[in-house]
Amino acid sequence: MRNVSDKLNHSKIAGNWYLCSLVVQAKPAKLDSVKKTLLSMPNTEIHGEKPEEGKLIVVIESDFQPLLVEQMESIKDIDGVIVVSLIYSHQDEEQ
Repeated sequence: MRNVSDKLNHSKIAGNWYLCSLVVQAKPAKLDSVKKTLLSMPNTEIHGEKPEEGKLIVVIESDFQPLLVEQMESIKDIDGVIVVSLIYSHQDEEQ
């Protein structure tokens, strides 16, 4: 099975910027540690939360699309994360 990043442009182009918003659902008991880990990641912000449901609205940004995909994949591996859902993706590309 091919990875999503296999389909991406792997050439870094100056001036390009990519962002996406995610809903990250975590075990409520682990929410604080999940938030701490997310906030330690570069270009990652938490814009909202429902602590009782373990849900976070997260925005990540990058100047290189494969790094953005890798970061989304790494969020899935955070202890306490149940699911990561991509909600919105935007590409600002110089061409």
